[in-house]
Amino acid sequence: AGPVSGTALNSARTVAPLGFPAGEEKTVQIRKATMEDRDGVIELLRTLLVPAREVGQDWRDEAQIFRLLVEQPELGTILIAEENGEVAGITTLSYPMALRCCGVYSCIEENIVDERYRGRGIGGALLKAAVAEATARGCDEIQVNAPSESGYPLYLRHGFEDHGTVRVKADVPR
Repeated sequence: AGPVSGTALNSARTVAPLGFPAGEEKTVQIRKATMEDRDGVIELLRTLLVPAREVGQDWRDEAQIFRLLVEQPELGTILIAEENGEVAGITTLSYPMALRCCGVYSCIEENIVDERYRGRGIGGALLKAAVAEATARGCDEIQVNAPSESGYPLYLRHGFEDHGTVRVKADVPR
């Protein structure tokens, strides 16, 4: 498997400078999640996704998935954007396998920035780190799973190509 193509590969991934006014420079650290990040990540998801009715009120399943992704990195990666000890944003990658990709590829499942931190380059820094992570894992491709209307332009600005924004899904009977 070869590296993922795209302009996002040429960027630093550890620390991303943000566009604050002179004298107010701050940096955000992009890193992999640890179990200590669980509550901050769940709170960010709760704050942004419950009002949009994208998830329910019970967070036990999400907490279990968080643990699986942290403890079993072959399933996926959670990247954290942290500023002053707070979770400012997250990107979650999964690593499915497909014949058409000749193996493992990467899918961005969530790319979420806290509303208080938007417009500072955090989404782009997380995206660059996600592409670098997929490249390091040997993925040939990185896809975005149903980009939001507000996030869609971010992907285009970072070299992703438009292959349609429609998602088709069905619940699996249990």
